[in-house]
This record gives sequence, structure tokens and C-alpha cells, in this order.
Amino acid sequence: MIPRGASITIHRDPLAYSEPTVGIYDRDYYRDDAPQGSWGIDGLTPGVKYLIVANVVVFLLQIFTVRDERMQPIDVLRNIDPVIEKMLADKEAGKPIAEDELARRIADRNLDVNKFGFNLPGRRVHPVTDWLQLDTDKVLKKGQVWRLVTHAFCHDPEGLWHILFNMLGLFWFGCTLESMYGTREFLFFYFTAILVAALAFIGLDLSTGWRIPAIGASGAVMAVLMLYAYHFPTAEVLLFWVIPVQIRFLVAIYALWDLHPVLLALSGHRTFTGIANAAHLGGLAFGFFYARFQWHLSSFVDSFVPSGRRTRSRRRPNLRIAPDTRPELVDDDPEEVDRILRKISQSGQASLSAEELETLHQASKRLNNRPANEDKYPWE
Repeated sequence: MIPRGASITIHRDPLAYSEPTVGIYDRDYYRDDAPQGSWGIDGLTPGVKYLIVANVVVFLLQIFTVRDERMQPIDVLRNIDPVIEKMLADKEAGKPIAEDELARRIADRNLDVNKFGFNLPGRRVHPVTDWLQLDTDKVLKKGQVWRLVTHAFCHDPEGLWHILFNMLGLFWFGCTLESMYGTREFLFFYFTAILVAALAFIGLDLSTGWRIPAIGASGAVMAVLMLYAYHFPTAEVLLFWVIPVQIRFLVAIYALWDLHPVLLALSGHRTFTGIANAAHLGGLAFGFFYARFQWHLSSFVDSFVPSGRRTRSRRRPNLRIAPDTRPELVDDDPEEVDRILRKISQSGQASLSAEELETLHQASKRLNNRPANEDKYPWE
């Protein structure tokens, strides 16, 4: 993560952030007030705050809306063995299956195939989870498309680590990104990442025949992690809370860790990790391409909205400024720079006009290129 005392140098390309260097963002009020994704409630940005609150509310609903439900042994088999689930799904679809193999797998699970009509004592069912989780068949066959998004607000109600790590990742890295892009664009990015991760998960499901439901915000959080690493590749995080690792290497480790079981599944191996690895890879890929090609989702959405109905959009400015029209920054004009920095702190950099970006760019160049023996810039 970025140390609170570090800063970012503005370039004319709004996404071309350098690694933390001494520059225009060393102003005290900007350094102390701007959200940097660091510890403490002061660093919590609005979009991240609402996302965390939504996840916590759904998590509590998952815990407190629980009922006991009697279930058939066949349902137990479907839940614990993806191979049996696929064979039974093929049988229900009228496809030929190896009945002997099915019976053998059932016997290995110590369940009698002749007792499928006998009710087991029961299980604890979480209706909220069942209604919101990502289920490939229910999305494609029953049209329950809301699951493509709602699954990212559900977590394992039996433990805290799942939601804790996802929300910490969103807080640590998402706040900085939201302060850079603005709340509106960041939320568009986050929800699009959820959709891409869900589609990647469904794609693997269709390729392998597995039908294991998925929950969790990990796919979107992976997109946030990738976008952060793209802008700040040498920022350090503490692996296992002890080992300092540059975030670009951490992202590479995550990518390889998730890629291995996906490749095994695609090659026919029946491995089940209990993790939605394909969703993770989908999120990582989306975060990379979003940064690499400088997509701006707010502008894309606004292009479909009639001009009379558009809300104030933080469109990315056209930065191709003719040399003779570039604004010159005078040495004794601190008020304009301060106003621009406050605007970034409040609305994100995407809200700046081309002239404001160029003004900030020139100011940063003056500060970074000033003589080494010059202790203070004239307006400081």
C-alpha cells in the first residue's frame, strides 16, 4: 500500500500515474485528507463504505435467516461429489451414463442407492444464500440473472475469514482507486468486475459440467487488486502480515495459484478446491484490460443516455491540447493549484477538465524539476 506520506505525480494522461514521488501532492492538506486506502476510518471513501455495509448486512441476513430442511440422500450426493452431480444431470437430460460407475461412487460415499426415498435427519439451510448465490443452471435455464451480481454480496455464513479478507482487500485498495477515479466510475468498475467474474465461473461450469454454486466478492476484489497493482506495481504489502512483497508479485502469485486448478479442470481432472478460481481469473483479467486500455465505463454508459436526461458525468477529458493553447502556470498562482487539488479530493481526478489537468501537470513538473538547493517553491 502507499505510505500516507507518499504522493502521486500527475501526468497529462489521467491514468498514467507514476510510482510515489515528491511532487504536487505533498501539500499538507491533500496528503492528510485524501483517501489513500490506509488504516483508519478517515481513509474510507463513499463507494467502498456502501459496498462494505451492503456485504455486512447480507452476511447478517445469511446468519439469522436459517431454517432446518429435510433433504434426500441424492441431494447430499450432488452437493459433495461433482462427478455424481454431472452424471445425474446427464441422466436427467436423457444422456447415456455408466450406471455401474454411478453405483460405485454412491457406495464409496456409504449411501445406499436403494434408499433414495428415505429422508435424512436434515440440514441447516440459509434461504438468503440459496436465493442470491451464483448457480449456473438457475441463471441459464430459469432466467435468474440477478445471481450474476448478488452472489458477490454473499459469503460463507459459517465463518468470518471469507468476508473479512474480501472486505479488507476492498478497503485497503479500493479507497485509493475510488479517490483516483471518482465514486461513480469506481462503482461501475466494481459491478462490471462482478459480472465478468460470474461469466468466467459459468464458462468453466459449462466446460466441465460441474454445477457447484458460488458465493463471495473475491472476483471483484481481485479486479480491484489488479488495477491497484497496475498503477502502483512496487507498492509493498505484508504477506502473512510479516513478509514484505511488492504487489505486482503478489498478483502474479494469485494468478498462477488460480490458473493451475482451472487448467486441471479443463483437461478433465476432477479436482475440487472449494474456491471459485475461474471467477478470480476473470476479475484479474478485467482489472488488467481496464487499466491497459484505459476504459471509462461512465462515458460508455452515458453514450446510451439521452443528452437531456444525463446527470453530471465525470467524463475523461480530451487531453490533446495544442501547444499554443496550453495554459502557462505562473509562479505566484497557488490558489488555482489548491482549488484543483481540492476538486480531486472531493470528486476524483476524472472530474478535471483538460486545462485543469495541464495546469496540475505543469505545477508538478516545476516542483519535481526545481533545483536541489531550493528549499521551498515560491508559493509554498
